[in-house]
Amino acid sequence: MTQLKTSDEVMNRLIEKIAAGEWKSGDVLPGERLLCETFGVSRALMRESLVALQLLGMVNVRHGGKRTIADFSYDKVSPLMAATLRHQPHFNDDLLHFREVLECDAVRLASSYRDCGNLLALVDQMTQAIDADETVRAELDLQFHQELFRLSRNVLLIKTADLIESLLVHSVRFNRATILQDPRYAEILIHQHARIALAIREGEADIGAEAMRNHLQTVKQFQEVL
Repeated sequence: MTQLKTSDEVMNRLIEKIAAGEWKSGDVLPGERLLCETFGVSRALMRESLVALQLLGMVNVRHGGKRTIADFSYDKVSPLMAATLRHQPHFNDDLLHFREVLECDAVRLASSYRDCGNLLALVDQMTQAIDADETVRAELDLQFHQELFRLSRNVLLIKTADLIESLLVHSVRFNRATILQDPRYAEILIHQHARIALAIREGEADIGAEAMRNHLQTVKQFQEVL
């Protein structure tokens, strides 16, 4: 067995065991001493790795100090990833490109099923909320894009959307704050969402994907004219 030297290496080995099904949701982890003996590491290194798993939401600590395998969700991972990436150079441009890759493909998949789900209902709500507080309008915008991932029926796209939820929230808010410096764009954004939803309903994958691409590029177009 390769000697483990860092907490990241120990954490990855622990994750491998969870992924392999050796430890399942609800299982009580062995005590620290046994884990240290199993992996050949110090208690300090093991404890640091277990704390990292706890922060990632993969391990729970019960009353009395017993650690159990958690029913994993992305609720803790998504904000952590967003906080880590947010200060990278060109973050917002890179995030926009990433969304374009994912969401144009999601539109194509949803179009193949001709299932626009709640998209048109959300567009109606956007129209009704045109004069509402921006927090309400931004939330409807976010729900539209989250619904789109669900309609793709692709489990990896859906799980990726869960993983990047905090990034998606940031992107929607940032883009809207930039674009809505000109209040006239509020109606344009609603119209763009409607075009995407209608293209999906009619099974027009190319038109829908191009509508999504144009929608996501609006923020760049707006910045160019400032």
